[in-house]
Amino acid sequence: MTDTPIIINDPSGSRDNEVRPFQIEGMDVRGRAVRLGTVVDQILSAHNYPDPVARILGEFLTLTALLGSIMKYNGIVTLQAKTGGPVPMVVADYEIKDGGVGHLRGYAQIDEAKYATYGKNPSFHGLIGSKSGYLALTIDQGADMERYQGIVEINGESLSDVARSYFMNSEQTPTEMSMICDRDAVTGNWRAGGLMVQHLSRGEEGQERLLDRETEEQWNRASVLMHSVKSEELLDAKLDLDQILYRLFNEDGVRVFDALHLDASCRCSREKLLGVLSQFGESDINEMCVDGSITVDCQFCSRAYNFDPSELKS
Repeated sequence: MTDTPIIINDPSGSRDNEVRPFQIEGMDVRGRAVRLGTVVDQILSAHNYPDPVARILGEFLTLTALLGSIMKYNGIVTLQAKTGGPVPMVVADYEIKDGGVGHLRGYAQIDEAKYATYGKNPSFHGLIGSKSGYLALTIDQGADMERYQGIVEINGESLSDVARSYFMNSEQTPTEMSMICDRDAVTGNWRAGGLMVQHLSRGEEGQERLLDRETEEQWNRASVLMHSVKSEELLDAKLDLDQILYRLFNEDGVRVFDALHLDASCRCSREKLLGVLSQFGESDINEMCVDGSITVDCQFCSRAYNFDPSELKS
């Protein structure tokens, strides 16, 4: 790829690439629904990942969009997994500025030798779900606010299992979620979707949240209804998020709030890289040259930036 960004526009009337917050009436339950179309396809198509790895990164992007959209201020939410498995690292992050569009990007690393030992359709657990790894959630809202990081052991059969464990152990918040990323059966393009519900009642600070019998029954009902969503519904471009939420929760009543829109946007730039490379000495610059130029590839978007050594030396 070149250093010229590629912009993919959604079809007219598309309801893809948005997060829809909601609340179930009469219950202390809030939630968020997300649908990714061209955004996830653009991010995944920038890399030549095997489909099982692309699906995992797509789910990371889905979860990052759900979590990032909770932020009330400008900032960056980063979700990073490190393991000793065939996929030693997965990173996805979400940035928002001035209440505008949420910007998503992500990438995965693959240990080719380890990956080759697995079959054609290795599982999440097989690729990164080992106890030797961890999942880190980092929230950075600028110099004026304290940076937050929570870490949980990767132990589960899916990313939803790991995230559920994180919320119970780190946030003491009962949370259920469902996420899916797969290719469209007709177009072959990548699509992703997800649902998350959380219980709102709080116990004392620092303690696990306690549910009385009535609220526990409500929470169990909300969880069962959320998990009744079908994978094809989360991916169906003809079925928008409002319709999905109505199907699931209309008997109890569901209130939806303004949607937050998403795009695929990397923060790399020629100017940033020029500033970094310009700090190297002349001998280092000469060593980096290949056929008279220096090429830097962005891990997130795979753009290739080419520099003439004279630009850096000056």
